[in-house]
Amino acid sequence: MSAETLQVTTMLATSLAALAAILAGLCAFLSYKLTRNIQAELKSDERIILGVPIHPELKKLKHGQCVLMCALFNKSKRKAYIHSVEAFDRQGAVLDVTWAGEIDQIGIPQKPSQLVGVVDSASLYVRATDGKEVEYMELQVWHSFSDKPCVMIYDPSSDWLNNNGQQEHKS
Repeated sequence: MSAETLQVTTMLATSLAALAAILAGLCAFLSYKLTRNIQAELKSDERIILGVPIHPELKKLKHGQCVLMCALFNKSKRKAYIHSVEAFDRQGAVLDVTWAGEIDQIGIPQKPSQLVGVVDSASLYVRATDGKEVEYMELQVWHSFSDKPCVMIYDPSSDWLNNNGQQEHKS
């Protein structure tokens, strides 16, 4: 082979290798973007829905008034975890509460303030540690799907009274 042919062949091989490297980089970038889009679409279904908080019915009726029960629903295929619950009064002051995924017959949370796993649905029990009746409580429920809490407010008087103190009818 002549020197010129060898030089042209080497240049052609180098150019083809550079073009192949560029195409491989482009394919890797597009694959990364596709993976991120798929992950974002899967995560868009990761939500915890909180039910309406109520006082549970217990064997000793007065004990149920210091406990709130709320149903939790997981919209995702992945298991979610409740890892923190904070409670506040009407003025925004922090309330001292214990919380758990189950209670005993008189409303004491079992294994309080630990993780509560939610596969499809679960119950969350929050008890005022002072044992007083809960008439208003804002709950912030922190879970594994988000950096922001789910917020719910227990205020039975808001459903019954309007600003004039008369019964309100909702349609």
